[in-house]
Amino acid sequence: MGAATALPVRELQVEPGQTTTAKMLVRNTGQVVDQYTIDVVGACAEWTQVEPKVVNLLPGADIEVTITFAPVRGPQVAAGMVPFGIRVLSREDPPGSAVAEGTIDVAAFDDVQVELVPRASRGRRRARHQVAIDNNGNQPATVEVAAQDEEEALDFRFDHRMASIEPGAAAFIKMWAKPEKRFLKGADRQHPFIVTVTPSSSPPIATRGTMTQRQLLPSWLLPLIAAVAALALIGFILYQTLVKPQINATAKDAAEKAVSSVVSAAVSSVASDASEANANASDAQSQASQANSNASDAKSQASKASSIADNGNGNGNNNNNNSNVNTTTPGGIGPGGAPVANGKATSFTLQADKVATKGNFGSFGITDGPSIGPKQFLVVTAMIMQNPNGDTGEMQIRRGADTLLREGLQNFRDTDFHFDDEPLIFTNSAPLTIAVNCQVAGGPSGTCQPSILFTGRLVKKGSTSPSPSPTP
Repeated sequence: MGAATALPVRELQVEPGQTTTAKMLVRNTGQVVDQYTIDVVGACAEWTQVEPKVVNLLPGADIEVTITFAPVRGPQVAAGMVPFGIRVLSREDPPGSAVAEGTIDVAAFDDVQVELVPRASRGRRRARHQVAIDNNGNQPATVEVAAQDEEEALDFRFDHRMASIEPGAAAFIKMWAKPEKRFLKGADRQHPFIVTVTPSSSPPIATRGTMTQRQLLPSWLLPLIAAVAALALIGFILYQTLVKPQINATAKDAAEKAVSSVVSAAVSSVASDASEANANASDAQSQASQANSNASDAKSQASKASSIADNGNGNGNNNNNNSNVNTTTPGGIGPGGAPVANGKATSFTLQADKVATKGNFGSFGITDGPSIGPKQFLVVTAMIMQNPNGDTGEMQIRRGADTLLREGLQNFRDTDFHFDDEPLIFTNSAPLTIAVNCQVAGGPSGTCQPSILFTGRLVKKGSTSPSPSPTP
């Protein structure tokens, strides 16, 4: 015989974050002095201590051992019954080693954390948020999400209202806040609201957010209309006061001189004196030459006045010299003069699914979204980057062979960009793709699954092809 054990209490209970102890008796049942090594086996071994861990006993002697159970308060230790064993290993008689078995009940607790991303948003027709819910408890949590505003000025929509979250995991619920009433022009209006997350076994959790509603008309539209009207008025006034009177006066003088020349020639032709007729004919020829010269001067002055009028309307030489420049005018005028506001609104998501392989990029294009025709271009005005599983690696946004943006996956969970003044432009020959280098997958699937939501418009090309927009 090597060792004998006695564990008086075999069923114990413990609260996460606290400790509980048990006593066990170890006896040397052999005939020689023996050394015993005592340890814990089972799922609780990481948070259980034994004192002393090594003992030397004479034959027939015994010693009391203290076992301390100390589970952390967190999702690492699940709630429920955990079996354990206290093993006593004999150095002199290994087959005579012994194990005392028991169970410990880890109490359950709830710890649900809620975050609204972003807390403040802006939009003309609607704004997008995301509710991030973390379960830091030691048992699964079922939650329900709702939102309301005191003014009842917003309509809320969710991609799903309920979620079941395992311990240590997180859930992300997309939410859209849409104003009930819209306005064409005026100051921004702020609409505060409250998002409530109700777990099944704990009190509701509330978080606040704000949606700032903007006017429907872009701020640049009215100044542009006023500037165009002012230029048109100035051009009309210049034409009526300078150009038109000068043209009429010059044409009238030329006509009178031409009639006078014809009359003089007719009178001289019936004169009896040949020399007088020749002189009159010479004089008539001289007057006709003068009339032609005056007519040329009038034409030159009319051309100069027309040039002044064209410059007053913004159509002068400077404008003509720049007519072939491909630009993107802030406020919705695309390359080639195509109005972005007349395009077709679109939104789509590019979802990656990349196995963790360091240094290897995988490219993902538009599969469930707008198809860019040869006479169209895609104008992207906003994008929202999402990494809900906490993957690590690198994500790139590309236009054809060019890389527009590089971002580490670990640098964001939910990030949005807006390009209202200088949108991103993609064509059939330079399409939009994303590339992902997955280093460590954060989710249980073993793949990196970041995604980007793009919003913009699909616009028909004008007379000039669009030039690539600047890198954000």
